Amino acid sequence: MAQNLMVWLIERRVVLEERAEQLRKQLADTEAEVARLGAAEVVYQQYQEDAEAGHPDAAAWQQALEEATGGESAVPVRGAGATPGAAGQLLFPPRSEGNGLQDLPADYQAIMEIVAGGEGPLQAKDVARELGLEMVPGKVEPVRGKLRKLAERGWIIRNPAGRYLPR
Repeated sequence: MAQNLMVWLIERRVVLEERAEQLRKQLADTEAEVARLGAAEVVYQQYQEDAEAGHPDAAAWQQALEEATGGESAVPVRGAGATPGAAGQLLFPPRSEGNGLQDLPADYQAIMEIVAGGEGPLQAKDVARELGLEMVPGKVEPVRGKLRKLAERGWIIRNPAGRYLPR
């Protein structure tokens, strides 16, 4: 009886470990897709702002993309499987001595200004409110993602309670 129980326990543990590994892979794939979509959102938003300003110059956009990616075309070739934000491209660099707020996309600059002007640690919903967004998950969660990226790259500080402070 004890032998059967031990065999069942081992088999059950192996099955659960395999399932956990599958879930970890699914989570990693999902997080990568979320990051790619976030990058696509920022690029599209920048293009829209440029178009609304009355000067959507495709050649200038292509040149800026090539400069940002080290001379290689950042426009995906159809059928090549490329997606926005693929190949480890960062929309903004980690914080260092040589870069400043001007190195950040406009929406990240706005977030940085709000965090810097806060009277204490801010939550994502506080920043979203200051940006004039609705207090619904579909509007707050992208702000939370941007705050996390800024914190991961050293631009701001994220405390253990998930609140953000200027560096």
